[in-house]
Amino acid sequence: MGLLQKAVETYDAMAGRVGIVYEQEKEPLAPISHMMARPQIKITLDQNGNFVTAQALDKDTPKIIIPATEESAGRTVKAAELPHPLCDYLRYLLPQNQLEHQHYISQLSAWTNSPFTHPKLHAILHYVQGRTILADLSQSGIAAEEKAMVCWEVNGLDETRNGPCWTDQALMNAFIQYCREKRASTSPALCMISGEMEVPAGQHPKGIIPINGNAKLISANDSSGFTYRGRFDDAAQAATVGYTASQKAHNALRWLVANQSISFGGRTFLCWNPQGIQIPKVTGPMGRKGGGTVHRSANPSQYQKQLREALSGWKEALPQSAGVVIAAFDAATTGRLAVTYYNELLASDFLDRLHDWEVSCCWENGPYGIQSPSLFQIVSWAFGTPRNGKSEPDDRILRQQMQRLMACRVDRAPFPLDVERALMEKASHLLLYEGEPRQKLLFTACAAIRKYHYDHLKEEWDMALDKNCSDRSYLFGRLLAVADAIENSTYTEEDRRETNAIRMQKIFTLRPMATWSALWAKLAPYNRRLAQSKPKLYRYYQNMIDDILDRFSPFDSTLNQQLDDIYLLGYSHQRAYRNEKPDQKETEEES
Repeated sequence: MGLLQKAVETYDAMAGRVGIVYEQEKEPLAPISHMMARPQIKITLDQNGNFVTAQALDKDTPKIIIPATEESAGRTVKAAELPHPLCDYLRYLLPQNQLEHQHYISQLSAWTNSPFTHPKLHAILHYVQGRTILADLSQSGIAAEEKAMVCWEVNGLDETRNGPCWTDQALMNAFIQYCREKRASTSPALCMISGEMEVPAGQHPKGIIPINGNAKLISANDSSGFTYRGRFDDAAQAATVGYTASQKAHNALRWLVANQSISFGGRTFLCWNPQGIQIPKVTGPMGRKGGGTVHRSANPSQYQKQLREALSGWKEALPQSAGVVIAAFDAATTGRLAVTYYNELLASDFLDRLHDWEVSCCWENGPYGIQSPSLFQIVSWAFGTPRNGKSEPDDRILRQQMQRLMACRVDRAPFPLDVERALMEKASHLLLYEGEPRQKLLFTACAAIRKYHYDHLKEEWDMALDKNCSDRSYLFGRLLAVADAIENSTYTEEDRRETNAIRMQKIFTLRPMATWSALWAKLAPYNRRLAQSKPKLYRYYQNMIDDILDRFSPFDSTLNQQLDDIYLLGYSHQRAYRNEKPDQKETEEES
């Protein structure tokens, strides 16, 4: 019940925002006994229930708050006898649909004639009983679609009561009190969320996650569904949740998901502070509080300084006791919503873990400087299928691997070996990509390799070229980058094409020494061309190759064995070194 308890805590902390559209682009927090719905038709009446105007609303119209009973909030499409008390589909308002219309009128009348009535209710009831809605819509040029959600606006009352029903706080409170009075005769039970005696919920709201349709977090199944049969005699023995606690928890979760969640492959990831304090997203970079600009980090010291500043900025606004809740949701069927991941942390600990991940999982990303790849970028390049220069993973793989990496980041688990190996394999086929996608793949793979070695082998690889490193794979990676540079140096923009180094990359990783001999033979014409056109640059590359070859051990019997992942670090380092210092080649040669 930890998730629902934190959701109730969030609702209580945000009590001042309940029922109020405080930000136009965000969904409001629905009160108890209310739900969110997207209207298609708005009908405006005067204080006596006379028709004024009707308007067809755009499909991107924001959702509004509407009253809903416990039964209507969980109804199915065919539940004709369970209308919402006020705003509902047009089919409930049309007199020709006798069953639906009768139940709608009966329910609205019961509320209107109760002690918790409101002037707008009398106007709406009078209008619906007049049976002119079809003619009024036709006169307004609006198609009478039975599945169109109708909402109401009543004017001609006093200034405090005029306007839409979905923004009227007095109307919302009237329905909350009306529902409370109807439940007064029900015996209370121990609520397993609040720990207090209160009237239990008979059903629980649906539609918490929009992409999962009507899936419910808590099932209100009957005895034919065998949800509890074999363990309990009745559903109450399995769990009792109070109506108020259930409404608060579900409305808070729906509000959080609508405004703060992010979905990957059909799985929804949510990270929040119950007191409403802003925190970074668990699946993205930590960044700066408030979304401030993060400048390009030209070297590791600058990068680490920026991360420390970002960490301090986030922590300054956090009370010592502030917490963070991380959860992931998915639905295997249209009726059941599962919590696939859940964790609670102190906010300071959560920020430290994000910081530690970005310190160890980072690499030079060309013109963007040193960065940490997003979890989505890691999964996409590791498990995606190459399409049009991009890498697109299957949704089933995406959601599983995103949760896996999120848990790895939050729980400080070691970086997965299979993800690192998948990225290494993809980055060993750079020929399949070009331009920016190739750079992104290489950057992502090197960041993952660095993270893997940091977690498993306690090795901390620098992000700058190490000319003194004698690791065999690292040296071969450097040779591959130099061979690529030599051939590229002889091309013009008109005849630019893939180099032999890139074409032979994969076989080079399998038999590096033998492949280097073949690659060097293929470079002969390019070396001659470079020696004639740019002799100083030619000598610069030759000296570099000689220096690299001198660092191999002459007695190493493994020179032709398959390279390990470190070769990509050597290749990336050498590639970045020659890209960053084009003007120093001749200077170094002259020296």
